[in-house]
Amino acid sequence: YLPEALLNYLVRLGWSHGDQEIFSLDELIQLFDLGGCNKAASAINPSKLTWLNKHYLKTLDPVRVARHLSWHVGRLGIDPSAGPPLAEVTQAFAERADTLRDMAQAALFCYREFDEYEAKAAEKNLTTAAIAPLQQLRAALAALSEWRAEAIHDTVKRVAEENHSPLGKVAQPLRVAVAGKATSPPIDATLVLLGQARTLQRIDRALHYIDRMTAG
Repeated sequence: YLPEALLNYLVRLGWSHGDQEIFSLDELIQLFDLGGCNKAASAINPSKLTWLNKHYLKTLDPVRVARHLSWHVGRLGIDPSAGPPLAEVTQAFAERADTLRDMAQAALFCYREFDEYEAKAAEKNLTTAAIAPLQQLRAALAALSEWRAEAIHDTVKRVAEENHSPLGKVAQPLRVAVAGKATSPPIDATLVLLGQARTLQRIDRALHYIDRMTAG
């Protein structure tokens, strides 16, 4: 949990200021007084701490959050210098993480090759029907001279239109191919974090996987 979230939670555990739930440190220094403390026993509510933590993950300076995230990534045996900057990871994963540990776990695929695909995600998305779109995506993504979110989004959208498919029908097999699972940040943000070379390698790996699974 972020220090800001824990401090905010502990202060509100036995003190209140109207209906306000979220306080900056400056506000707490200005507003806190013992007269606002409740004499009744406090009730621990872990979900409130998680809610506060999620708020701060999304609203604090990503560079600040990244400094705390670095410790959790290190505990997983990951060298952050071997992948995208942690501040960019923080921005991409903030909407989908409740804690720093959750964020570090979710972002592992950005730094380390996964051993296997999530079974249900692969069964649903890495099928023979995905071969042609994935091949088209690989060729189009390989041709991009600038690896930016806008260009990636336009490429995925164009391939979907060429296949007369909803965007999700093309983006989801691509997501499973590069992340090994059914959930990740938006596909353009995910690919930016992975980089062009790693993205293309993982599409190749997914195509080989489909060939292997359908060979029998």
